[in-house]
Amino acid sequence: MRRRDASQACEAPDQLVASPAVWAAATFATAALPDARLHARLVQVATTLGAKPLDSFPQACGNWTQAKGAYRFVENERVTFAAIQRGSAEATARACAGRPVIYSLQDTTTFSFPRAKETTGLGPVSSCDMPGMLVHSTLALDEEGVALGLLDQQWWCREEKDEPNRRGGKHKKLPLAEKESHKWFRGVEAAQRTLARCVVEDQRPRVIHVFDSEADIHELFELILAGDDGAVIRSSQNRRVKHEDGQTGSAHDVVRASAPLTTVTIEVPRKHGQAARTATVEVRACRVRLHPSCPHHRNRQPLQLGLVEVWEPEAPDGVEPLHWLLWTTEPCPTAAEALAIVAIYKKRWRIEDFHLTIKSGCRIEQVQFKTAQRIAKVLALYSPVAVRILRLRDRARVAGDAPCTEVLNENEWRTLWIAIHNRPVPAHTRIPTLRQAVLWIGRLGGHLGRKRDGMPGVRTLWRGWRDLEMLTTLYNAARR
Repeated sequence: MRRRDASQACEAPDQLVASPAVWAAATFATAALPDARLHARLVQVATTLGAKPLDSFPQACGNWTQAKGAYRFVENERVTFAAIQRGSAEATARACAGRPVIYSLQDTTTFSFPRAKETTGLGPVSSCDMPGMLVHSTLALDEEGVALGLLDQQWWCREEKDEPNRRGGKHKKLPLAEKESHKWFRGVEAAQRTLARCVVEDQRPRVIHVFDSEADIHELFELILAGDDGAVIRSSQNRRVKHEDGQTGSAHDVVRASAPLTTVTIEVPRKHGQAARTATVEVRACRVRLHPSCPHHRNRQPLQLGLVEVWEPEAPDGVEPLHWLLWTTEPCPTAAEALAIVAIYKKRWRIEDFHLTIKSGCRIEQVQFKTAQRIAKVLALYSPVAVRILRLRDRARVAGDAPCTEVLNENEWRTLWIAIHNRPVPAHTRIPTLRQAVLWIGRLGGHLGRKRDGMPGVRTLWRGWRDLEMLTTLYNAARR
């Protein structure tokens, strides 16, 4: 089968952000539930949550009959987190087919459940007594940085006795498979398995894994280099390297001693109370040979990796200078190649947007169920909803001139037009563009739409999307 290019892959209507019913059916088409009745209920519940992501679980259902069915579905022991998550992961893999490259982002976040103090199976997530769980997600992006879905998701709860021992000397001597950091390996292997299972070989994209500094693990590079995948991982370890003359040194010193490849200005996002800003940085890169010497890891083999440094020599007063050190398997000797590595790493912020959306938009931390396993199933239902909102925002950014029928059906865009203009849609009205439709959805959610405001963010989009679904229901009822 011939490999399609990215433009061909996106010609069809985008089922990843289509109307809730179409989206839910496509997302969970292959969920491995025990019978057809449960599968139908899964699609129904997902449709309901996709239409009203900001509402609580019972509010989204609308009436007691639907709410009772949704609760029974979650409480059914024959329904598992793994089965629901596998269905959405396989939908993501199918969306990856035919693309030359995808970016696989992994990150961990904590979920606290203040209203679930009686829930069994949860564990500590902070110094307070709040019960919660840890969740590690693998988010796939297309070549333009637009979310495709989750290729994997893991969850676990720590026991009280586990927390004090995580950084002790005994922890360092544990086998890698027994450490929490093994989550990165499971995420890589799960993404590889899902793509291999769902996508024929000549349609399978190359995967570039993009991780933060917690994933700076020698064996993880070995795993990625064993196949055709690539990686960009922020450095946390100043690793030992061997020079051509046989002398050893530290990788960070080697890259700093090299001449700058270029000086550029980049955008720095808002964080920890600091406003978004621009930074003028020097970019360096080198190729090094890692020479492991840790006595606890005698089986580590030497590796060839690139190291890219992004350094801000003169930061504004009171602002921490920007400083990134990025390990990579990709070529980086030229300025253009080094900047490409930086651009890949900046895509990692998308997974932070995913966490924001599922926590604040879908309000997952407000759910109340009797066991952690049931909460995990709700997480598996809401996670694709959060990706759907994220994708809607980013598709408008990169394909804004496409017709909005890529994500809205005719009734939806006509309802949106009426809501914004407060009058019936004139005959022969042109179908709005995707950018215009997203701006209008943002206005429903409170986005002012001024030139300096830019495109709506995920907060306003999830509010606007909920209101659009409600208005469309009323519009269809009025037509009938």
